Amino acid sequence: MLFKNISYFSPDGKLIKNAFIEIRDKKIYSISFTEPKGYKGEVIDGENKLLLPGFVNTHCHVPMVLMRGLGGSLSLQDWLNKAIFPTEAKLSADDVYYGALLGIGEMLKSGVTSFSDMYYFSERIAEASIESGISANIALEGFAFDPLLGNKFSIEKDRLIDFHKSFNGLDNGRINVDMTIHAEYTTTEKRCQMLSEIAQELNSNVQLHLSETKSETEGCIKKRNMTPTEYFNSIGVFKNKVTAAHCVYLTENDMDILKENNVSVAHCPVSNLKLASGIADITKMDSKGINVTIGTDGAASNDNLNILEELKLASLLQKAKYGDASLMAPSKIINMASLNGALSQNRHNTGKIEEGYYADLVVIDFSKSNMTPAGDMLNTFLYSAMTENIYMTICRGKVVYKNGTLLTIDEEKAKYEVNKRSLNII
Repeated sequence: MLFKNISYFSPDGKLIKNAFIEIRDKKIYSISFTEPKGYKGEVIDGENKLLLPGFVNTHCHVPMVLMRGLGGSLSLQDWLNKAIFPTEAKLSADDVYYGALLGIGEMLKSGVTSFSDMYYFSERIAEASIESGISANIALEGFAFDPLLGNKFSIEKDRLIDFHKSFNGLDNGRINVDMTIHAEYTTTEKRCQMLSEIAQELNSNVQLHLSETKSETEGCIKKRNMTPTEYFNSIGVFKNKVTAAHCVYLTENDMDILKENNVSVAHCPVSNLKLASGIADITKMDSKGINVTIGTDGAASNDNLNILEELKLASLLQKAKYGDASLMAPSKIINMASLNGALSQNRHNTGKIEEGYYADLVVIDFSKSNMTPAGDMLNTFLYSAMTENIYMTICRGKVVYKNGTLLTIDEEKAKYEVNKRSLNII
């Protein structure tokens, strides 16, 4: 595949025009400004198009499309305890598989080429990811809930290790297995330490929720005389490579701990607004050198998996919070959504348009009315783009979505199954 005369986002954050970019053997083979001699493969005209690194959705519960819209207008704790947890108790493995397929398709339509997920029946999420062509860091369903909560999905060490052996590193690392700690308030210290130790033993990443709400943070301080960040640090969780979702209520010391331990933050602005959790201060985090990334959260708290909305809001909220329109420029947000996300997943061979990197790419079409005139292409992309402007999504050199059509997922079947199964569980 060869992109001809296309504009692209360079590793140093600049817009480069009229390039020839060849994709070969899953990777970016060459970048030049003259057409490769003797090339006979597929050629894609780059006029009115922008090539970006594929986006990485760093915090998701993809099968929750089954519960889209459930528990609207509830606070986080009421939403979890009155709407979500009782419904999740009815889930089957097949429910999760079809929910994952539909959710992955939705992400591919907004240019997501990799995602980090924590949910139940993880094997079925892995199966759906493998079929679709997307990359994924899948955290096993051992959410480490406190057994006193009566959650039926808490599982033990042997099961965690077996899942890791079966799925970690599949297809040259396209599927990776992480460990899950749901949150400080749902987990015993003993189980947190067990999962942390397993992650160290397996050299696995850890995904967790951190300081999502004011009540969560204040409750931890009251109970432990520590913030959630200080608590996880004190019991050794941050000895692992950790991606912490939300991080809305962090102290200065919390941020210093995250930076010192190379913890990545998954910023989920839409979910945080919908649940009235607050606005994370990613400007301060970024200034401290914390690796800030972008996530959608699940479709039950968002209520979609369109990462383009997250990118725009991530920029606008910080401008409004600080009263400074210069903050969170398009190049910074694009890097958060691509390269920073890849690094949070411990993927060092993607996230850039650079020779030798995996061809995880998204093509933006500027020919439609909402993108005309383009002006500054990066600026126009960030503030004007909608999913209808995603022309093509490419995962490891394979076109998985093109011009309105998913090429690796039977979307109609997935929609039918999700509609039917949603009625059964809600």
